[in-house]
Amino acid sequence: MQGLLFRRTRCDPVQSRCCMFYGKFEGNDKSIFQDSLKALRRMFGSVYAQDNLIALQRTAGFLTDKRFRAAFDRHAQSDQEKSLGWRLHILTWAAEHCLSVPGDFVECGVYRGFSFAVVADYVDFASVQKNLFLYDTFAGIPEALNSENRSNARYEEETAEDPDAIYSHVVRTFAAYPNIKVVRGIIPDSFAEACPEQIALLHVDLNSSKSEIAALEVLFDKVTPGGFVIFDDYGWVGYQEQKRAEDIFAGDRGHQIVELPTGQGLLIKR
Repeated sequence: MQGLLFRRTRCDPVQSRCCMFYGKFEGNDKSIFQDSLKALRRMFGSVYAQDNLIALQRTAGFLTDKRFRAAFDRHAQSDQEKSLGWRLHILTWAAEHCLSVPGDFVECGVYRGFSFAVVADYVDFASVQKNLFLYDTFAGIPEALNSENRSNARYEEETAEDPDAIYSHVVRTFAAYPNIKVVRGIIPDSFAEACPEQIALLHVDLNSSKSEIAALEVLFDKVTPGGFVIFDDYGWVGYQEQKRAEDIFAGDRGHQIVELPTGQGLLIKR
């Protein structure tokens, strides 16, 4: 998807962050869209508008949750990260629930580590009797697993001068947590290096149906009853191949994935 970032000239009292949407904004489309948001605010008052999500007359109460806001604000650096409040609220809510579920936390598809940096901060993960395993190549989607032929341009740009740049950044981000393990390699082969016996929370964000199913085939049976599997891109139109593959995978095992307004998918293990 093509991205467009624009900042509102007048901030909504519920949310003061920059407004970021992805789409094909051509000609005066940007102005039309901005005017449309202004009209929605006139008609509905409270409007949440971020990350291709427009929610009318919702409290968006997480924005006034001091603990969430503090953790989110400490780690959200780019405009794109600052737009992901509702998605991160889902993750922190899930993480807090899964603290009481047997098993460790796992993320497949880490990139620069933003999501679980917020989660670890929010739940004070250093004091938790669990481990968090972070799996990624830190160099993009491997060719053999790139089933939707997605671009690795962002990774290539960031690692052009230093192949270890992203990996090193993630290691530094989590250096203060003795119970967080950063595992570099191609999934599912990298599971042989380190992998939990039980999983309470599994976050899947590999941007490839082949990669995500390969991860699920190894990890799903390790998710304990009451544990959560969250799919980052499940409901996004540009990722429908992942959704189809995951629906089949879950259905074959007697489970259903619920699509959330954020574009995430949520499966609760029975």
